[in-house]
Amino acid sequence: MTQIELISFPKPWFLFKTAMALSLGYMVFVFFRKWRGWSRGMQEPSADSDNYGSVAKIWLAEVILQRQLFALSFSRWFNHLLIFYGFIGLALLPLVAFILGNFGYLAQSMTNPRFYLHPAGYILIKLWGDTFGLMLLSGLVLSGIRRFAIRPAQHTNSQMDVVLLALLFLVTLSGFCLEGLRMALVPAEAARYSYIGRLFTLPGDHPSEQVRLWLTMTWTVHFLLVASLFAYLPHSKLMHSLLAPVVIGMNAAAEHARKDLYWPKMKKYRAARSPKG
Repeated sequence: MTQIELISFPKPWFLFKTAMALSLGYMVFVFFRKWRGWSRGMQEPSADSDNYGSVAKIWLAEVILQRQLFALSFSRWFNHLLIFYGFIGLALLPLVAFILGNFGYLAQSMTNPRFYLHPAGYILIKLWGDTFGLMLLSGLVLSGIRRFAIRPAQHTNSQMDVVLLALLFLVTLSGFCLEGLRMALVPAEAARYSYIGRLFTLPGDHPSEQVRLWLTMTWTVHFLLVASLFAYLPHSKLMHSLLAPVVIGMNAAAEHARKDLYWPKMKKYRAARSPKG
């Protein structure tokens, strides 16, 4: 059985819990206010059992695959999915860790508390975090290129867009830096599962106490950035990106239940590029 070392370092838990409680509480409060406005006037689809298959198909197309954005532009659709699912995947990482922990896959050895009993749980956590983090980082880089380098003429760079991209980028980058610092204190066999995080490992040899101090500082900066992102999220376009597919799916299901025309043909268009100077 492979043994995986558990890294421990001091964490300012009181500051963490206070910042996250305030930011998440504010986010949920604003989210429900916006949701009430978005959902006003929507009709629920009928509960006809024959309708469930069609409703599932609609939600698969509109919410999971986001068909309407795909009809507009493949590049925008692909870029959006990278950010959308990268963000969702990272947001679900604590839940995945909680579930694995409850099933004992993150339990430590009683004889040697530095090691996990089931390395498979550790491996899943590392692969999950690095994969969705890579998706989010790739989407942010592509979005930055599209927005600042090859921006279509009809798109403007508002301050809110720049702040959102900067926050997402800093959260993702600080997360990989945190993982890289952790990798400096684990065996090479364990580090290989963090296939992106290990690229951020510090060069050279450093005392473990110094690395743990850097871990505490980086962890603090990371969760403060995450708290800032959650507080800013309801006022950003990312909230629209997260809610719009759900609202579209609900409206489409209601239209199908009323026998309205659904899935009309959508004409693709090509956005005009900015004139070259």
